[in-house]
Amino acid sequence: MSEIAPDPPPSDPAQVKLHFLGLTFDPHRLIYSTLIIIVSLSIYGDSDFKEFTAGTAVVLSAVLIAPLFALTMAHAFSDALDMQIRLGRRLTGRDRRHILASNLEYMYIAVPPLLLIGVLGPTSVPPNLILDIIVASGLISLFLWGAFAARMARLGRWAQVRTGLSYSLMGLIVVVVELALTH
Repeated sequence: MSEIAPDPPPSDPAQVKLHFLGLTFDPHRLIYSTLIIIVSLSIYGDSDFKEFTAGTAVVLSAVLIAPLFALTMAHAFSDALDMQIRLGRRLTGRDRRHILASNLEYMYIAVPPLLLIGVLGPTSVPPNLILDIIVASGLISLFLWGAFAARMARLGRWAQVRTGLSYSLMGLIVVVVELALTH
């Protein structure tokens, strides 16, 4: 990630944006989406796929995309209503495009797992292992986000590691609670 908010960070956390490959990312949306994917795949992980087929690829892709699409649409809907209430006027096309573009960030996080499915699926890697790799990658990313947050707070290296571990543990707790509620 090549660029970060100015030093010191803005007083409004919603203004912190990361820029990478010409795209702007809101850390909040990426982290939230990561949690959604981890939970969705953990719940769905009980499925026992015998082998990888085109149907398996479609199912795994749908399990990734459907909750993120619902999240994107729910936030876009909420943002549109909120914006119209706050502005006291009808939304313009520009307003709607802004809402859509900002909420599509929730979908960005599906790209790496979809690539993993596309690359590992046709190999001899079992589909359930692919799910486990995606979930583990999500937990690792929560560790990295925690360490990054500690770094932005100017904490020392050991505190960055502890913070990263704390946030990945919190993500794991979210998964465990969700699994307990659904099983």
